[in-house]
Amino acid sequence: MPAAFQVESALPSTQLRHILETLAQEIPAQLARVYTYYRYQRRLEMLAEYSGAPVASFASDRLRLMLERQLESTSDEVFSLSRDVLENTGFQSGLVFRLMMDGELTGLLVLLAAMPDAYRPEHAARAYPWVNMARIIVENKYLHDNQAAARAIQAAAHIIGDQPSPQQLINILHDYLCSPQVAMCVLMFYGPQHENRPDGPFDYLEIQGSWLRRYGQGIGVGVRFYLDQYADLLAELDSSRVLTFASVKPLRSRLDPLVRAFIREERVQSLTLIALHAGNRRLGVIAIATDRPYQFTAQEMDNYRAVSEFLAVGTMARMLQQQHDLVQRARSALLDAVTDGVMMVLPNPLNATVLTVNECFARMFQTSAAAVQGLPLRKLLERLQIPDDVRQELRRRWLSFPFADTAVHRGEFEMVHPDGYHAAITWYSAPVYQENRVMGRIYIFHDVSAERASAALRANFVSWVSHELRTPLTSIRGFAEFILEAAGDQLPDVAREYVEIIHQSAVHLNRVFSDIIEIARADAGQLKLNLEEARLPDILAEAIALLEPQHKMRGQRVVMQCDDDLPAVRADRNRLIQAVTNLLGNAIKYSPENSVIRLTARYVAAREALPAGAPPDVVLPGILVTVTDEGPGIKPEETEQVFLPFFRSQEARAGKIAGTGLGLTIARSFVELHRGKIWAEGRQRGRREGRFLFTLPVSGV
Repeated sequence: MPAAFQVESALPSTQLRHILETLAQEIPAQLARVYTYYRYQRRLEMLAEYSGAPVASFASDRLRLMLERQLESTSDEVFSLSRDVLENTGFQSGLVFRLMMDGELTGLLVLLAAMPDAYRPEHAARAYPWVNMARIIVENKYLHDNQAAARAIQAAAHIIGDQPSPQQLINILHDYLCSPQVAMCVLMFYGPQHENRPDGPFDYLEIQGSWLRRYGQGIGVGVRFYLDQYADLLAELDSSRVLTFASVKPLRSRLDPLVRAFIREERVQSLTLIALHAGNRRLGVIAIATDRPYQFTAQEMDNYRAVSEFLAVGTMARMLQQQHDLVQRARSALLDAVTDGVMMVLPNPLNATVLTVNECFARMFQTSAAAVQGLPLRKLLERLQIPDDVRQELRRRWLSFPFADTAVHRGEFEMVHPDGYHAAITWYSAPVYQENRVMGRIYIFHDVSAERASAALRANFVSWVSHELRTPLTSIRGFAEFILEAAGDQLPDVAREYVEIIHQSAVHLNRVFSDIIEIARADAGQLKLNLEEARLPDILAEAIALLEPQHKMRGQRVVMQCDDDLPAVRADRNRLIQAVTNLLGNAIKYSPENSVIRLTARYVAAREALPAGAPPDVVLPGILVTVTDEGPGIKPEETEQVFLPFFRSQEARAGKIAGTGLGLTIARSFVELHRGKIWAEGRQRGRREGRFLFTLPVSGV
C-alpha cells in the first residue's frame, strides 16, 4: 500500500475509484466496484467503479440483484461468485468482500474477471490492505450520511422517559430528517386500542401528530381515516414496511373521497408511507409527502426507517405506560368500591410490608392509605384502632405462619367501630399467585354486626310468631281430634269430611312452623348439635326405614350401596337422619311409581375424586352421599334455587305435588352445620333422573 495515499484528499467516490484502480492492477479484475448497503431496504447502490471496458446497464442491474440474493444466502466475510451465478453478466468468476462496522454490513467490494477460476486464496490476502482502506472510507460516509438519523434518535431518547406526545415525535422527525422538498409529515395511530386485543382488528387510522409547511404543526389532529377500503394497501405496507409513490395519481383510485380531498388540498405529488411496528404489533403509519415530483433517495428512506423504529419503541413505551396507569386506576377504583376492608401485603427480606389498602379499611381502622403504605405488618398492627388483646391475637396469628403459606387463614374479633357501635369483624387471609408462585397475601375484613343482628332479630321474631300461632293451632288440632274420636260416627258425612280436613291442615301447619323454627335457629347460630361418633351407613339405613311406608305405598324400591369400612363421622344422629329423610322424601314424591331410588355412600380422599359440579370448598377427606331418583330431574338454572325456603319448581306446581318447600332448605342447614356441603345436579339431555349429593368430613378432620 503506498504510504503517501491520503484517504481524506478527495471525495469518497474519487478515493474509492483510485483504490479500485490500484487493486485491479495488482489482482486480475476487469471490473471492480464498491457498493453501499441500505439495511432497512436490503438494497445495494453502487458507490464507485473501475472498469476495463463498458458494462451494459442490464448486466449492472443483474449483478446488483444477484449480489443482494447472495447476501441472504451466505454470511461469510469473503465469498466467491461461481460461473452459474454470473451467467449473462459477461463475467465468469468473482470475489466479494463484506465491509463491516461494529458487526453491521455497510457495503461490498466486488472484483470480477472474464476468465473462470481467476481467484485463489492468495488473491484475497493481497487485497485485504486495499479492502480495509475502502472499508474506512465507506464507514466514514456511512457515519456522515446517518448523522441526521443519529441526531433525531438522540433527541427522541432525551424525551422518551417523559412519555412524549405523538406531536413531539413528529416534530423530531421533521426537525432532524425532513429535506426541503417535504411539504407534509403525519403520524397516524391505529384505533380503537383495546387492552385485551392490542393487535387489532382496527377500525381506523387517526392523525395524532402532524406538520404542514403551509399551516405548521397540529393541523388535522383527531381526523380518522376508516380502513374499510384500504385492506390491500395496508397489507402491502405491513409486508414491505415502506411504500413509495413517486406520483400519487395512480394511487387516487384506491383512496376514499376524504383522503383524495386532503391530498388535493395539500397539492401532494409524491408520497411515502412507513409502517410503525414494535415487533409484530402494528402501531400506526408515518406519511411523508412532497408538493412537487420527487424520488426519495435510498439514504433518506434508510434514515426514515431507522428513526421510525426508534419512535415505535417510544410510542410502545408510552402506550404500555398509559395502559399500566389505566389498570392501576381501575384496580384502585375497584378496591375502593368493595364494601369490605381490603389489605394487600408483599414480602421483603425481613418482614411482610403493606402494599395497599382500600378506603373501607382506612375508615374501619381510623387510618389512611398513605400512612400505612410500605409499613411492615408488625408496625401496622400497632397503628390500628383495636383493643390490645385483639392486637396481640392478630400479631400471634399473622406473624406465625410463613408468608408463602398456601393455606387460607380465618378469624374473628370484636372492636368498637368508629361510628360508635360494638362491631363483630370476620377476616380471612389468602395467598395471591403469579405463575404458581406466591407473590403476596390479601386480607379481607368484613363487618358482620348488622347481619348477625338481623339474623338474631329474624330468629326471635319467627320463634315468637310461630309460638303464638302454634298455641291456638294446638287447640284447633286437639278439638278436631276430640270431635273425630267422640262423635265421629254420629256426624253427617260432609261434617266428618270437613273435620278431617281441619285436622290434617292443623297437622300440616304444625309441621311447617316446626320447620321454620329449625331454619331460623340454624341461621342465627342458635341450633346446637349433639355430636358423637357415628357410622353413616347406620344413619342412612334408619332414614330408609322411617320412610318405608311411603315408598312401598308407591311401589318404589330404595337401594342402598355403601363402601365397605367407611370411616366414622362426628354427627348429631337426629339432625342428620332428618336431613337424609328430607332428601329421600323429595325423591319419593318426584319419582314415578314402581321406580328405583338409589342411595350411595363412598369415601373421598382428594378433590379429583369428586364429581365435576362439586363446590370448591368441600372439606376432605370425607364421605360423599348421593341420592338418585328416576324423576324428571332439576333444570340446570334451578339447582341453587331448590334450596331456598318455599321454592317450588314449575313441575311441582303443575303436578300439584304436596310440600312446603322447606325440606331441602332444612337439609342444607343441617349438612352445613356438620361442615359438609350439599348440592344438586341439573338434568342433562338424554338422562332422566334427579340427583342430590352431600359430603361429610370424616371424624378427626
